[in-house]
Amino acid sequence: MLASLKRILPLAFCAALHGQILADGHVHITNRVYWEGIDPWKPQPVGQFDYARARAGGVNFVIENVAPYGYNTYNTTVKHAGRLIETFHRTLEAHRDQMELALTSADVRSIVARGKLAVMLSIEAGFDQEGDIDILRLWYRLGVRVIQFSSQATTAYADSSVRGGAKWSGINEKGRRLIAEMNRLGMLIDISHATEAAQRQIVAASRAPVVASHVALRAICSNPSNLSDDVLRALVAKGGMIGIHSAAEQIGQRYYDWSRGKPSIPVNGVTREDILFGEMSLIRSPNRDYGEYIDALDAQQGDRWRRFYSQPWHESSEGEAVVPSIDDWVAHVAHAIAIGGPRSVAIGLDLTNARSTLKNFDASHYPELVEALRKHNLATPEILGENWLRVFDSARVSN
Repeated sequence: MLASLKRILPLAFCAALHGQILADGHVHITNRVYWEGIDPWKPQPVGQFDYARARAGGVNFVIENVAPYGYNTYNTTVKHAGRLIETFHRTLEAHRDQMELALTSADVRSIVARGKLAVMLSIEAGFDQEGDIDILRLWYRLGVRVIQFSSQATTAYADSSVRGGAKWSGINEKGRRLIAEMNRLGMLIDISHATEAAQRQIVAASRAPVVASHVALRAICSNPSNLSDDVLRALVAKGGMIGIHSAAEQIGQRYYDWSRGKPSIPVNGVTREDILFGEMSLIRSPNRDYGEYIDALDAQQGDRWRRFYSQPWHESSEGEAVVPSIDDWVAHVAHAIAIGGPRSVAIGLDLTNARSTLKNFDASHYPELVEALRKHNLATPEILGENWLRVFDSARVSN
């Protein structure tokens, strides 16, 4: 593997040296920095992504998602999102020679030209479950430029495809006011994890392009969390695009068929669902609370994260036999192009430690991804990164 990586790696670096953007529009590492105290600029022995491996693989622009997983109620979502944003800024300060925060596409180009990793900040899994417009503005002031509109659970303004169901039959008027404010500010709207009705309504309500940062296509893999061709067409008609996910259950039909109905595989007794929805196992005091609840929640979630990332993910032998390949991932890219053209699609892998992804893949393998796209004549500047910059350029809509 190392010999193969050394052979392919110069291709990615060559593109970067000529000003080419190689971007992943959906990555996570800040949560691990917060809970485990790791240095994301050192290759991690556990987990599929860190800045060190991505940068060595030629990536020069990422959208970093902080995610208040497990903090799903009033107050705790905002509190934990704020702590993660502060953690992200400390990482920036500690690695000024390697990375910089990008607020615009022009920033991205300038940072990349100086040989650093450009990082744009996003919030996934709920910026505020109640949808307070001043909290939205606060995140913008702190450098957030992308918001995943729907959460891991249905909120006061949008339905989630993960948990909570169709409370609003899509989005409600509060959701439409939030969309209008995001358009005014120039924050990119991400429809990942929304119900299909909510996705359609978000696209219709926004006056700016909308993205689905980490999805795959239902026409290739029938997983219902994947995007329909009709929603893709609506995105493209608005000037938006999608980032293609790397999760095995979203990319590979054989893997999805095999995995249906199977429980999550625990790591040291902790499942991915425990981390995502940890708060639901605790009961808040009905009377006064002098910090006991948040202390208990933090202790629970911290323990789960550290246990979960104490060893690498291992798929069962049956599952390993049907894990999709990079070529399977490329098939989703090709289908998106067939529907919406080369402006419709980019990279949005969402690499974690929580599930199988592309076979034998982690952040050191971006060069192989680029090579597979080249093999199919799909390694265009748009798909490798320019599409992400294009949508940022048009995210702000003046009143």
